[in-house]
Amino acid sequence: MTDQSPCGVIRAELRSAQPFTKYPTTFLAIPWAKPAIRTVPVPEWVKRAVYRCQQQLRFARGLTIPSGSLFLLQFSGLEVGMHARVMLSSVTKDDIPLGDIRSLKSTWYEFETLTERLQSAGLSVEADSRIDFTSVRTEIQRHLKGKYGFEVYNFQNTPSDGGSPERVTILESHRSHLVIGIFGSKTGWKVPDQDPLTPTFREWRAALETPLKFKIFAFKGSLTVRKPPALEGLVREITDYKNGMIYVEFGDAADLFASLESAVQDYVNKAVAGYARDYAAKQPNSETEQWLLLPYRARVVEMRSALERVAQWQGVKQGMLALDSSIQPVELHCVPDNFSIPESRKFAAYIFDDETSGGKSDLTGTLHIVASFGGVTDLQTRRHLGNFEAAEVYSAPWGFYATVPASGIQCLYLPRCINSLVMQSKLSGAISWLAEHAQQITALATRRSQILKLVSGPADSARISKARTGRP
Repeated sequence: MTDQSPCGVIRAELRSAQPFTKYPTTFLAIPWAKPAIRTVPVPEWVKRAVYRCQQQLRFARGLTIPSGSLFLLQFSGLEVGMHARVMLSSVTKDDIPLGDIRSLKSTWYEFETLTERLQSAGLSVEADSRIDFTSVRTEIQRHLKGKYGFEVYNFQNTPSDGGSPERVTILESHRSHLVIGIFGSKTGWKVPDQDPLTPTFREWRAALETPLKFKIFAFKGSLTVRKPPALEGLVREITDYKNGMIYVEFGDAADLFASLESAVQDYVNKAVAGYARDYAAKQPNSETEQWLLLPYRARVVEMRSALERVAQWQGVKQGMLALDSSIQPVELHCVPDNFSIPESRKFAAYIFDDETSGGKSDLTGTLHIVASFGGVTDLQTRRHLGNFEAAEVYSAPWGFYATVPASGIQCLYLPRCINSLVMQSKLSGAISWLAEHAQQITALATRRSQILKLVSGPADSARISKARTGRP
C-alpha cells in the first residue's frame, strides 16, 4: 500500500527523483520543515521533486524557489520541531578564570559582541579575571542555540511542570540527544532521600547509561579532590570510560568554550554521517529484490554470505570479535522473514541447544548474532531465549540485545536486514554497543563457558569411555 501521508509523498518523490544509495549524503529533512525559511543548497532534481510535491499536497501553504540554489518551503500541516535537544548539567556555585577569549574569534557564536555581553553582565574581560558558572552556562546556551539551532534544556531557566526537580532532570537526561556536564568543585545540594548523590550527579549517572551522548568538562584538578564514596565511584566510572573518552579538563572559560565547540562539532559530524548512511541503507535496492525472489533456504544462504562479509569488515575474524582486552566468540545466523513466522524462525530455533551438543572441545561462551529479513519484537526475543521471565532485553535503533544472566546465554537480533547495507549499518551499531558493555559481555560469556563445561563434563567422560571399550 502506498503511503499517502505528507511525509510519505515527499519521500516517494525524492526517492524517485534521485537514487539515494548512490548519493547517500544528499538528504534533506523536508518532511520536518516548520513554517519558516529553510535556506540550503538545492540541486535541480530536488527542485523538480518539490514542485511535484506541491502539486500533490494541498496542505502546502506556499512554495517558491528563488534564483540560485536557495528555496523557501512552508508547511501548515506538519509538526513544528525535530530540533536536536541538549541538556546542560552543572552546579552554579563555582567561578573560574576567564582566560584569553580572543582565541574564540573564528569559532564562537557572535564573537564580535562577546566582550560587550560580558561587560554588560558586570564581568571583567581581562584574561586573569574570573567568571561565575551561571554566566558560563548562559553563554554556552546562547552559543548552542544560535550556532547549531539546538533546543537547550537548562533546569534553572526552564519552568517546572510540577514534578520533583530530581525526577524531571533524570527524565531529561534520558530524553536529550546530548548531555553536557560541567564540573568545578562544588557538588550541589543534597536531596533528603536514600540516594547519596546530588541531583546533578544523578543526571550524570543516568547519562552514563548511554555514554556516546555524554560529555563532561571538568576544571583541572577538580576530579582529584577526595569525595564521598558514592560520588567517587561515579567519577571513576566517568574518567575511566575508554581512557577518558567522555571527559575533558579545562583551565579557564576560554579553554572550556573551545573544548566544548570541538566536542559538539565532532558529535554533529558523526550524527549527520550516521543518519545519512542509515537512511540510504534502509532504501530497497536490487539486492533486496533478489532476496525477495528466493525461497527461504536459498535466501538464508545469500543473507548468511552477506552477513559473514559484513561481519568481517566490522572486525569479526574467524568467528572471533575483539572486545576491549578480551576476544569474544560469535556465531552468525539468518532468518529469511519475520520472526513471528514459524517456517522462518526455525532457521535459528536451536542455536542455543547446539552449544551443548556436538562434542565441542573449546566450550566457550558464544555470542549469537541473528540477522532477520523481517521484523523482531521484544517478546519474540524472550521466547527465543527459552526463559521468558528471566530474560533481560535491551532495545536500540539497531535491534535487540537479549540475555539470560543466570545461564550466560547472549544474542543480538538485527531486524529488517533487507540488504547488506542495512546489515552493515545495524551490525556496526550493535558492535559499538558491545564495545561499551565489553566487561558485562565477557563476564556472561565466562559464566556460559563454566556452565557448559559442567553440563558436558559427564557426557564427554561417558562418550570417551564407550569409545575405549568399544561398547555402544
